[in-house]
Amino acid sequence: MNKGGLVGEVSKRTGLSKADAGRAIDAAIDSIRESVVRGERVTLADFGTFERKHRNERIARNPRRPQIPIVVPARDLPAFTPGKEFREQVVTSSDG
Repeated sequence: MNKGGLVGEVSKRTGLSKADAGRAIDAAIDSIRESVVRGERVTLADFGTFERKHRNERIARNPRRPQIPIVVPARDLPAFTPGKEFREQVVTSSDG
């Protein structure tokens, strides 16, 4: 499902117009993005947590030239950790 599909599904389930549902989804995504950029955690109950995680500097190797190390600089990245209930639903549905 892409964003258009999500907008259509939210519109159908809530009775909102597609335009209103699209604006609501955009506002939610923008709020999550802005909070994570500021370093805040965003936890959605029964769904998961969005947060900013720090990755330390590390040494990587090019498989074609393993003798030459590549330094990957430290950086912050966005991360999502699924909630327990969400994770269990996905695991249960794949056991089929």
